[in-house]
Amino acid sequence: MSTANDDEINRGGVCTSERVRLLQDTVVSVRVGRGQDIESWSLHRSLLTHHSPYFVAGLNDTPRRSTLHTIKLPEDDPDAFALFVQWLYTGRIAARRDKLPDVVCHAWVLGEKLQCPAFQDRVMCRLLACHVSEALNEDTVRLIYEISPPGSRLRAFAVDQFFWNRAENTSVPQQIGVAGVMAVVDFNKDLLERLCDIDTVAVNPYEDGMRYMKVLDYGAGKVK
Repeated sequence: MSTANDDEINRGGVCTSERVRLLQDTVVSVRVGRGQDIESWSLHRSLLTHHSPYFVAGLNDTPRRSTLHTIKLPEDDPDAFALFVQWLYTGRIAARRDKLPDVVCHAWVLGEKLQCPAFQDRVMCRLLACHVSEALNEDTVRLIYEISPPGSRLRAFAVDQFFWNRAENTSVPQQIGVAGVMAVVDFNKDLLERLCDIDTVAVNPYEDGMRYMKVLDYGAGKVK
């Protein structure tokens, strides 16, 4: 369980006088995406490095007062990075309804790359909130398994959610096609592995959200 001091370190947003001082530093340019989809942000260096070891490494050889440095993230999703920027400055995540849940899944994977577990936890809270009353659809399950590594908490949620909705009969054919998701080889393997563990087949992902958290308290981080 996090201590109060840990929670302060892990919380996003410029919410204290100490955090406000991070905005006194120089800004750097971050370019995300490729081709016509590239988006650029001018972000405070100290805020980036406060939360992300990835940016610490990327800016390590850059003079402190340099305003010319650009970090490029061509492989990443601009909409997902926009959520990271939102979290950096406000501590909140509010994705557009028409972009859910895909952008949230991409944001979780981005957080893994940026080595920012607190952001990942906030993203996971948003994903849980989106699916309390409806199952992940087949396309989302496929996406999760395409972009996340084996053994990740994101994959664990997909498996838990599948079993829970099947057990509770909340899943309907239009939302998730069993034959379709079973065609995702790694998902199929994870399902079979879970079936061998009889005690955890039908975990309620919404009551046991701490299973997917890295540093935050799920109860405190829930998105209403």
